[in-house]
Amino acid sequence: MQSALITAGVLVLIFVLYAQLVRRTTMFYPSKFPEGTWNTSQLPVQPEDVEFKSSDGVRLHGWFFHTGEPTVIFFHGNAGNITERGPICAGLAKRGVSVFVFDWRGYGKSDGSPSESGLFRDALAAYDYVRARTNGDIVPYGESLGGPYAAYVAAHRKVRCVIIENSFPSLAAIGNVLYRPLPLGLTAPFSLMTTRWLNQAGVPVLVMHGKRDQVIPFQLGMDLYNGLKVPKEFLTCETAGHCEIANVEPERVYETITRFVRAPAPR
Repeated sequence: MQSALITAGVLVLIFVLYAQLVRRTTMFYPSKFPEGTWNTSQLPVQPEDVEFKSSDGVRLHGWFFHTGEPTVIFFHGNAGNITERGPICAGLAKRGVSVFVFDWRGYGKSDGSPSESGLFRDALAAYDYVRARTNGDIVPYGESLGGPYAAYVAAHRKVRCVIIENSFPSLAAIGNVLYRPLPLGLTAPFSLMTTRWLNQAGVPVLVMHGKRDQVIPFQLGMDLYNGLKVPKEFLTCETAGHCEIANVEPERVYETITRFVRAPAPR
């Protein structure tokens, strides 16, 4: 009996350690400057080059596309940097919606190294920076891994609405799906709780997800949407992969987003 308990304990420890290793080594794939296309001359709207600091003093870099209200804050995913998001940000700005896109710590021209906890600081710092520069409404836009951070900001700051693109309900949910049959999500029951934070925020949410997403399965986007208890919309694309909807159906995406962020607040 005692040996069986010891064996079980060792197996549980190995499982937990493996889950933590996966969590630390597969979450972030930053591209540092000079990787990327930093020449913005081809974009239809030219951004302002800005710097600001996170609450722990890490210097962050971003682009501010000034055109109108509201202002969308773009929280990008776990790979690349802001240069890959420049076209969609400029596309929205061209239609009169201001957009602030920034690089997480360790990405692009931002200092530091990415970490799950550090990105919470960066997300709030981005909101506070934009709030200090505008009196208008703010809309968090979370792409992929940026989804839970956008939701977190919405739960802790005043926002008009939220946009979530190709994201997931929680770290537990995506861990259980991506590493099936291992239930790795059991080791992260309270992490990156996108759905819960969006429900806490209580504002309208636009969920977008491509049905051919090879990174975050479409079903996870459906689960996120179905778990929302707030006013919500769901935009899907039959042929788009991970975060490709704006490339596949740009006009439909831009029209949907601009209409959504300018819609009267529900009573």
